[in-house]
This record gives sequence, C-alpha cells and structure tokens, in this order.
Amino acid sequence: MTVRTLCLALLALSASSCSEGPCEDLRCYQPNPCDEDRSCGWLGLPYETLVAPTPPRTGELIRLGEDVPWRGYALRTEPGRIYTFSCTAEGFESCDVYLRNGNETEGFVEQEGSTTHVHFRSTRPDSHFAYVSARPVGSTGTFRYAFSERPDDHAPDAANATRLTPGGPAVPGLLQAGPDTDTFAFDMQAGHAFSAHCTGAANLERGITARLTGPDEDSLAKLSIGVSGDGWTGRALATRTGRYVFQLVSDRTTSLAYACSLEDLGVDDHGDAWATATPLPEGDSVPLTGAIQLGYDLDAFTFLARAGHAYALRCDTPTFSPCRDARILDARGNELPAPVGVASDTRLRVKVEGQGTPGVYALTLLDLGADQGAGPRDAVRVTADVPLTGYLTPAGDEDFFRFEAQAGHVYTVQVDGASVEALLLASPSQSLTRYDIAKVQRFLVDADATVLLRVSGPRAKYLLRVQDVGVDDHAGTPEEATDVGDALRVSGVLDASTDVDGFSLVLEARPHAPRITSRDTKFLLFEADGVTPVPWDTARGAWVPRAAGRHFVRADVFGTFSAPDAYVLELLPL
Repeated sequence: MTVRTLCLALLALSASSCSEGPCEDLRCYQPNPCDEDRSCGWLGLPYETLVAPTPPRTGELIRLGEDVPWRGYALRTEPGRIYTFSCTAEGFESCDVYLRNGNETEGFVEQEGSTTHVHFRSTRPDSHFAYVSARPVGSTGTFRYAFSERPDDHAPDAANATRLTPGGPAVPGLLQAGPDTDTFAFDMQAGHAFSAHCTGAANLERGITARLTGPDEDSLAKLSIGVSGDGWTGRALATRTGRYVFQLVSDRTTSLAYACSLEDLGVDDHGDAWATATPLPEGDSVPLTGAIQLGYDLDAFTFLARAGHAYALRCDTPTFSPCRDARILDARGNELPAPVGVASDTRLRVKVEGQGTPGVYALTLLDLGADQGAGPRDAVRVTADVPLTGYLTPAGDEDFFRFEAQAGHVYTVQVDGASVEALLLASPSQSLTRYDIAKVQRFLVDADATVLLRVSGPRAKYLLRVQDVGVDDHAGTPEEATDVGDALRVSGVLDASTDVDGFSLVLEARPHAPRITSRDTKFLLFEADGVTPVPWDTARGAWVPRAAGRHFVRADVFGTFSAPDAYVLELLPL
C-alpha cells in the first residue's frame, strides 16, 4: 500500500486532521486540510464550503477500494441571485455535476468543451449543494472547479426596469434559471395603441408568460397576443398617459434568449361607438379603409340609408378576416343581413371588428340603387333575353316588373334567389303561373298584353330572366281551334299551366272511346258551340254525341304544371 493511499484511508476513517508529511501533496483546495477547514470534501467527510466568487481550484477523484467517491460542495448563496458552479475535467472525459437544494433538483447545464457549467437561482438563504463525479462512470483524475455569481441582465422589479424606447432597437435579454422576471418600462400617451414584439423565447412556450401594467399598476386585461414564426407580439391601448411596465416571467430553470422592441402605433384611426364613429358620405360606391391595431379593436362607421335603397359591403382585402366579416348594424346594434334596406331614411352603422389578428383593411359601401318597383304603378320595365339584377330589402319587400307579351308566344321566367309570379296587369288577380311548380316557369297570353312579374322571398340579391321560347302550337277558343276535319286523332303540347289547346273535328252520332297518351293533360268534348258538353257514358267509357257533325275538343292542364306536356288523343268509334 502506498503512503498516499494510506493517508486517504486514514482521513476517511478518522475525519480529524491532516498531519505533516506524505499527506501534504493531496489535491485539496487552498488552504489545505490542515488549515481552518480540515475537510478535503471526500465521501464521509464534511462538504467543502464555497462562497462566490471562488476562483478556479483543483480537485481530484480517486478510487477508495472499489468505489470512486464524489466530491461535495456547500454553496453559500443569497436568495434571488443567480450563481454558476463550473467544473473542468482534466484527468477524465467530463464532469457530471449534480445540484440539489433540500429535496429539489435545480439548475440548468451548459457544456463548453470539457467544462460543465451549472446555473441556478437561489431561492432561500441556506446552502445549495453540488456533487462532482466523473464521466465515464468510475473514472479518476483531477478537475478544476469554481463558483461565481451570474449577473441578471434585467431587474425583476419596476423600480429598476430597463427602458424601452418606441421605435428603438430591440433590447436583448435572457430568461435564465427561473423563476426569472425581466422588467421593462416605457412612457405612452393616452389613446395610443402600442405593440411589444419579442423574438427568440417569444413563442411563449410552457412556463413563460407576459404581463403588462399601466400607470395605476393594474394589469391591462385587454392585452392581445399574436404568435408568429419568429416570436410573438403583444398589443394594447394606453388608457392613461404615463409609465407602463412590461414583464416577461419564466418558471423554467433553463436559459432562453430573446430580444424585445416597442412600437407606438399612434391614435386609433376610427372610434368604436356611435358617438365616435367615422361618418361616411352618400354615394354609389364609398370606400372604407382602416387598420385593426389591436386584436380586440373595433372600428365603426355611420351612413345615412335612404328609403327604398339597398346597401351592401364589398371586402377589398379578402384575405383579412375582419374585412370579410364586416357587418351593417341598426341603431340597436342588431346585425342586418345583406342586402340591407330600410322603409324610411335611417342612419346605420358599419362594424369592423378585430378577431385576434391586427392588420389593414379596405371595404366599399355599395348603394345598390332604388327599389325595383313597389307595385303595378311603378313597376320596372323588362325585356326578353335581358337579365336584370335586383334586391329584396327590407324583409317582406316585393319587387314588380312589367313585360309586354305577344299573343300566342310562350315565355319562360326565372328568378335565381327568390320566387316569381306572372300576372296580367289588367287583372292582377289572374295569375299566369299559379299552378306552375317548376323552377323555370312558363306563361303565355291569348292577346297582346302587359304582364306583371312579382318577385318576393327572403331578403336577398336575385337575377331575373325572361325568355321568348316560341309560339303556342294551338289556340284554345272554338273560333280559333285547329280544324282536323273528320280525323279522329289530335296531338299537341301544353306549354304552360294556363295553356289551352282547341280542336274542331267531325264526329258520327255514335259512342267514341278516348285513348290518351299524356302525363298531365285532361280532355273535354263539346258540341260545336264549345259550351255544351257531349254526354259521357260511364259504363262504356265513351262520349256519345247527340248528332253527327262538328264538335270541339278542349285540352288543358290537370292539376299542377311542372314541364311542357306532349299529348295524343284518339277517339275510337264503338
């Protein structure tokens, strides 16, 4: 056994003193174990006490039997301050430093070559303890260790806060060895919006929060925070002129670098209430532009809505959601579905509301024009094959149009977004499409006439189209009936719900059974006057003419009309 090993064994057993001689060359801290503190810090002996700053010292890990005991250090600290314990491996690969405070493991580790730094924040006045062992496990050799205080870059309290200058360069910082609070202060005028933008640790990961207080030291509830790729931005409105305090708070024991800057966004461009709303001029197309400076910002505009006019908003910055979701409100704050109309001249409001995302927007308030006619007297003239756009507004609105129809012509009428009915202007109670259930309705007139088109339905924009689709194949009166002579077969098409086809034919005075090919057409047989019906024999299922001679067949729609109905009627003599 060597003299050196014998001395170490005696120290471990006695823990009393170091004698002169072979023990003097032990790698103990200076002063050596024979001075006031007689411990070298080996296992079984008291910890070596370190007070910051302790310059680098040399220690050694040696083998005692089968074990390589760790070296222990009692670190004297003051609460709230940040400290660093450093260990540089010399006789082995790297230091394994374990830090404890009571039952808590704390601190974060930085590796710089062969040097291991452990940073921590003192939370109480008693000692923190550092334990040094070697990597790989079981290695022995010398190492250098030191203990120092690490400066906190930004004070945790408002009294010593770092100044932020609006528009100035970003101020770097480090959230380290939490709990850590970095505090900044700046001056702001009442009514100004401002933003604090931070990068780096700015993603506000778990354990990191942002806090803003105003001149009255109350936290500002309306602090809108948006996350972006390079960090985050907190925006708020200065409600009072004075000093504002912005803090980043971290509970993490790690180190997170960041940089923060401040921007004065200026006075809010538009008010958020009736009293402060921006008035708009009258016009067919009025631009509205502004900026959502805060995530909760609301911009208001007012305009005079004229009776009988329809209004709508067009978003000219469609990628910005507050623009897409802008609304028109009445005096009570109720949202009005577009297009908006009023029964009497009324002042309305446009609301553009932030949805957590600031940005600029551009809108256009459109005056869609006067109502398209409130009744038969002021009905708007339309022509075939010329589409017309209209708006139903307000609720319950009806628009009226007049169309000059030619006798015997068949027309279609379609309204996308609403319902339509065709009426005779001379007798508005007479509907030309009452039983028409098709989306594209059809109508015709027996004589040239003015047709009134009534559009109704929910508040909406619509497109009205009238088309001339041809001439009716058969007239419907006895005087104009199609003469088929003594033929016992007639055919045709019913083109509209009010279409009537008439045929004149010669029948013998004997029963005639009808054979019908049709979907919705019904047939009636009259004597030549077109009024007196030919008797029907139910048992035979046949008409029985009273006398031979000319008769009149009438074909019209049975029930509802959904599409033109082609038909064939054959009269079979019995």
